[in-house]
Amino acid sequence: MKFISSCLLTVLALVCLFTSCQEKTNDSTVSAESPAFTYSLSIEAVNDNYLAPALQSFAHATHNDEWLLFAGRTNGSDTLGGLHNLNADYSLESFPPKSFNPFIYTFSPTTGNQSFLNYGDMLSTIRSMAAGGNGESEEIRKICEKVGDLLTTHSAIFMCTNPQVVQSGDYLYLVGGYGPPAGQTPTAKNYSTFDEIAKINVPLLMRIVNGEWNLTVQEWGDLFRFGNNPTLRATGGELKKIDDFFYLAAGHNFNNDEQVYLNSVYQFKFSEDVNSLVLSATVTDTISDITPAELLNNPKKADSTSVFRRRDLPIVPSLYLDTQNKLAPNFALFGGVFKYGETLAAWNDAIYITPDGADKYFIDAGHDQMNCNIYSCPDFSIYDSQSMELHTFLPGGIGNGKADNDLSGFTNTLGYSKFNLTTKVSSFDTLTNFFPSTYFYGAEAVFIPTSNANYLSITNVKTDVIDAESTFESSDPVHIGYIYGGIESYETSPSTYGSGKSGASNKVWKVLVSRTQVPEKK
Repeated sequence: MKFISSCLLTVLALVCLFTSCQEKTNDSTVSAESPAFTYSLSIEAVNDNYLAPALQSFAHATHNDEWLLFAGRTNGSDTLGGLHNLNADYSLESFPPKSFNPFIYTFSPTTGNQSFLNYGDMLSTIRSMAAGGNGESEEIRKICEKVGDLLTTHSAIFMCTNPQVVQSGDYLYLVGGYGPPAGQTPTAKNYSTFDEIAKINVPLLMRIVNGEWNLTVQEWGDLFRFGNNPTLRATGGELKKIDDFFYLAAGHNFNNDEQVYLNSVYQFKFSEDVNSLVLSATVTDTISDITPAELLNNPKKADSTSVFRRRDLPIVPSLYLDTQNKLAPNFALFGGVFKYGETLAAWNDAIYITPDGADKYFIDAGHDQMNCNIYSCPDFSIYDSQSMELHTFLPGGIGNGKADNDLSGFTNTLGYSKFNLTTKVSSFDTLTNFFPSTYFYGAEAVFIPTSNANYLSITNVKTDVIDAESTFESSDPVHIGYIYGGIESYETSPSTYGSGKSGASNKVWKVLVSRTQVPEKK
């Protein structure tokens, strides 16, 4: 079934230029200055007739500028999405079963066209094909039986919230997630953090969602890989990929009435069996201030001492100079929650993961987010090779710089970090009211790039950092991507649980960036 709507854009542009380290309103300018260029940002909100799915904490991928969306939470006929109940059981009451999204979507941000397929209907159709319901060949029947069996066993992949995902080429990799057990009646005691791992062929799954079921035997065999790994049991972290390695960064293992943070970054590799369609993961390194033995044998002690005790935070693409002083890709943990022993206290520094550096990580204590944008929100980074500076932007989320009884509030503030790769000197600045709304956006939302954003390549391998020189060839604004989904909060306090207080968002915002040469002083 396909639902089609038109796309009409309402331009609500807020332009900001990035220099000082003081908080400013959108009536003034803030600037991220390199020796020769200044960057400016603007956003354009899509109007209410733009019918994107309302999703938060979901999995996403792209193909040909269209989006694949699944898992996460939604609103349904009730406003059951949004912020979870902070004072309930963190299962049936905080995460009601009917708030979990059962649909897989394809969506075009340029036209608003979308197709959707219920996970249960997908499984039923594959089971029917395995039974030869439409005269399928023996080969198709066999492969569909295998795929159907795996989907049944690993259905949590499509019915969880807040999994860790990363896309590499045509494949989406997924780790973990949280929710009730698939195929069982949800109770107050059976919610858990999953140890699921998955590899999904994005173009093939999008074809199925769009109603094209005529896959070849080879294509059915390449559609899914599933498995489990208890070390990678997590939710609220991020999944990254550098060269041939994957990294599960931060997060926690939450099981109803107790939790243990990962307190680390796990480096690992995937391997697969093309016959059984089983995916495996082998941890190759543990990056932490806690030894692997302590993490394994005394996780609660590690929880009380580790600076990696973070979850639900911006984990942003970055660059660094390796031991040979060559440019290399990495990522950084910005802010995050929660510090041990302090009532809902957030981290405000940054941890840069440097796999091929003299040390595996370094803490940037000079990075101070001032309790702003400390919760998971969209992010993107731009590298200016002339100044060797990274410009990282954090639109909205949670963390308005003001503490309250339940945590710093929802915010429409734009956080901006500038980091010099040579000196390792950093700064953090903010611009208030970046989202032009009395509601609050950004928490658990994502930045999805367009093909206009040219990503930096190092030794012919594409990084996750936007290359300034090739993306901004003139001073004209470039539409580099979209901000989509997440929590839409109607009040500033993060205690905004329930109908009429917050919900899963279907809002889409265009992100435009321009680079302007700074006139030389005479």
